[in-house]
Amino acid sequence: MERVLTQILEELKFLNQRVGSMEQVQQQLIQELKADIQKVESKVEKLELRIENEVADKIRGLYDFREVNNDQFTKVIEKLESIEIDTGYLVSRVARLEKMAK
Repeated sequence: MERVLTQILEELKFLNQRVGSMEQVQQQLIQELKADIQKVESKVEKLELRIENEVADKIRGLYDFREVNNDQFTKVIEKLESIEIDTGYLVSRVARLEKMAK
């Protein structure tokens, strides 16, 4: 009986040692995961800053460019309308002159 108890105690010691080493490995893995998460968070923050700085500036530049183009198109349309009015006047004037010439 004593021999059985001794074996049980030895098995329990062995199991305790294995559990202890497993806990150490688990703690080490947790620390590594925390470090990896911090690296990822740092990279995400850098990416956010880059997006805010570079991409936002480029979008702003594209918007400004579009506004300049819209202004230029508006001016061209105004000039075309003026030319249309002048052309209409000249056509009517030529038609009147042709009637007078007949």
